[in-house]
Amino acid sequence: MPLHRAVLEIVLSKPEGITESKLIETLKKEYYIETTLPELYNVLMKYELSGLIYVEHVGREFLVKPSPTAHTQLSG
Repeated sequence: MPLHRAVLEIVLSKPEGITESKLIETLKKEYYIETTLPELYNVLMKYELSGLIYVEHVGREFLVKPSPTAHTQLSG
């Protein structure tokens, strides 16, 4: 599975949000995908610009959440 697809699946399954470290951990454990932070940030930036997710800075990490309209955008 491509990185961008796995990231979207994980984020959409966590409406409360997921930290970047937990996202990387989930990619490794459940999808067997090793990624670098620049690769991950590139994917997150594309999804944020397209309105599917939003990212907020919490402490030393980013918290990634699906946008309220993400499921509607993907199904419509």
